[in-house]
Amino acid sequence: MTAGNSLLRSIYHSLPQQGQILAQRTLSVASESRDIARSIFGRRLKREIFGNMAPLVPPLYLMRDGARDYAEFKQNGLDAFRRFRDFGLRPSDRILDIGSGIGRKTLPLLSFLNSGSYEGIDPVVSHVKWCSEKITPRFPNFKFQRVDVWGKHYNPNGAIKPSEFIFPFGDREFDFVIVGSVFTHMFSVDMEHYIGEIARVLKPGGNGLITFFLLNDESELLITQGKSTLKMAYEYENGSRACDPNGLETAVGHKERFVLGAFERHGMRAVIAERGSWCGRTTGYYQDIIRIVR
Repeated sequence: MTAGNSLLRSIYHSLPQQGQILAQRTLSVASESRDIARSIFGRRLKREIFGNMAPLVPPLYLMRDGARDYAEFKQNGLDAFRRFRDFGLRPSDRILDIGSGIGRKTLPLLSFLNSGSYEGIDPVVSHVKWCSEKITPRFPNFKFQRVDVWGKHYNPNGAIKPSEFIFPFGDREFDFVIVGSVFTHMFSVDMEHYIGEIARVLKPGGNGLITFFLLNDESELLITQGKSTLKMAYEYENGSRACDPNGLETAVGHKERFVLGAFERHGMRAVIAERGSWCGRTTGYYQDIIRIVR
């Protein structure tokens, strides 16, 4: 993350709620118009970067779960794939991707998962539609479904409370679980319910990769010193902290002790694999990364 991006993120989170909403709308319209044009004129570039996989890569204006850039889209996927393999992912595994997005993490798995299978769930209609229409016909072992889970900021018309959402899968069905940038937008009671569901669907010996904003002595000191890109000034349940005073889940940090204890309460072991740069550290992936073992 560049210093400029960090500054913009800090300015955004310092705005009142209505200011954030207006900024989002203004930036969204301008960004989407720009990215539609870039998508049209960037088709050759996309083919150069992705080769015969280019038809499975979404246009830039659909990339709402990360940077809108073809080269970065590819690199993000490769970085995630490397971590999955480091955490024990095998070509025969059955994978659950909670918050599967637009396929950023999925693309490198298509040729790797030769005898396994993949289930992606996500609340964003356009993401699920793209992946279902473009990826599943060529790779029928990769399936995607929309889940209409409520969120005050991201899906205010959702039909299902996150604390009541039952994953649409059987017990002990998966070998590997991915949860990227989900618990960073969820308060602790809802998060622990999801952890219980992960424990239910994950096989004994199964692994997973989950990202967080973890609150501990170091990260809280950096926040206090003004070095964090996220000004988590508002405290919520179980010591969670957020940037928004009105309970919007734009960015939520959780007490490290609470997170590790939640996995332990549900019969899993959690290990902090990588501490992120979000709070002002100079190295690491942006979010904190935890490896879980059932």
